[in-house]
Amino acid sequence: MKVTLDQNTIQSISLFQNLTGSSVVDAISEGDEIYFVIAQGQYGSTVGKNGSKIKNAERVFKKSIKVFEYSEGLEEFIKNIIPGVQEFSVKEKTVFVKIKPNDKAKVIGKGGKNIKIINKFLQRLFDMEELKVK
Repeated sequence: MKVTLDQNTIQSISLFQNLTGSSVVDAISEGDEIYFVIAQGQYGSTVGKNGSKIKNAERVFKKSIKVFEYSEGLEEFIKNIIPGVQEFSVKEKTVFVKIKPNDKAKVIGKGGKNIKIINKFLQRLFDMEELKVK
């Protein structure tokens, strides 16, 4: 799927890259949160010591920021977004993951907010249609 970024997203990516020194692969702004997918291997340097770079970026953006590390492999990318994946499978364009029952609510999020963001990234970066959590 070809992703078209609007002017605000491009400006947000540029500002985030300048603040953290990381390479951003994709970004989605949703309400009072911004989600960034950063290049593989850059998670630690993006977050900074004790989260200092992220806290500074949150002050500048005046929004909560969530960072996920990109991976070319779909399974690895899913594990970067959802720690604690016990089982992983793909059937056609649907990704199935099994996680601990007490982690399910956190992954799905209030009103399905988190799962919607994960689905958007999966569609944009891997041409997958949806994620199903068991």
